[in-house]
Amino acid sequence: MSFEGNEIRDLVHCLYAAIDRNDRATLEAVVSQRVVVEVGGEGPVGWHEWIGRLDEFFTAFPDGRHELDEVLVDGSHGVSRCRFVGTHTGLFRGIAPTGKAVSVAGIHIDRFQGDMLVTHRGQLDMHGLYQQLRGA
Repeated sequence: MSFEGNEIRDLVHCLYAAIDRNDRATLEAVVSQRVVVEVGGEGPVGWHEWIGRLDEFFTAFPDGRHELDEVLVDGSHGVSRCRFVGTHTGLFRGIAPTGKAVSVAGIHIDRFQGDMLVTHRGQLDMHGLYQQLRGA
């Protein structure tokens, strides 16, 4: 089944809204259990490891959300330019909660087969995030 541009755009919005709400049921409905995820320079991971990373962000930034500035569609791919914004109220990679509001740029390339996410590639400005958390 082939999806049109608006349907892919809707899936992208649905995916990031579910991530931001930590809505596991919706994630399980729109993400293939065989998803391949590549974030930053790290090697590919699967569903369970990706969920663990998302949980880490949700714990550290429970009000965190993706503000999608732009979503471009090319065939089965949705490319989004966004900002991740939130407040650091939980432990994050050894950094104790600071209470600081953060805002960092990100770009995602998501590939869908039908209505299921099968590949996620993302770049988040982790250097900028660490700078904001450490006050450097």
